[in-house]
Amino acid sequence: MAPQPPKASGPPASGGSEPAKRFAAKVRTEKVALAKEQLPANFKRADLVVSDVEHGSHSFEARIFLNNPAANAQTPLSAEHGYAGSFHIFGHGGCFGDVGHCEVNDRGKSPTDKRGPHPLTPIRKELTVTEPLRAVLQKGKLETVTLVPIAQGRPTGEDPAKEDVLRYTSVKLLTYA
Repeated sequence: MAPQPPKASGPPASGGSEPAKRFAAKVRTEKVALAKEQLPANFKRADLVVSDVEHGSHSFEARIFLNNPAANAQTPLSAEHGYAGSFHIFGHGGCFGDVGHCEVNDRGKSPTDKRGPHPLTPIRKELTVTEPLRAVLQKGKLETVTLVPIAQGRPTGEDPAKEDVLRYTSVKLLTYA
């Protein structure tokens, strides 16, 4: 039997002093003024759409809460606390290329340009929230949508709660009759 090499000790191979872990990042709350009367009477489905989500940095889970502006990483994932579901982003981990390498450009937008879009083009995330929305509307109206990002990796600053991991342009609600 061949001798086994000794087990590695010390910092992880990435060179950091501690392994990557999950951390709670900056929470965002969007104000919404939506009463039951403003929706189709018997809507069949409701989707929450988060537009232009950036994904060039950390990977993260975005937990969505309705009418709970105080939601944070410790908030239970239950209907009583307004939890509507979550979506996930597989982040690119930052830019390691040459200057300009990670700047999103118009690649693939021209009808004669057969290349795909730039890999860091912001994306659209949709979350079906039909039943959670109905539960909120039974009690009154939808007032806030809170997005709680739980990131993977090492925070870049001293206070992870200030780290702006979840960046997007808008949040809107679509209903289908």
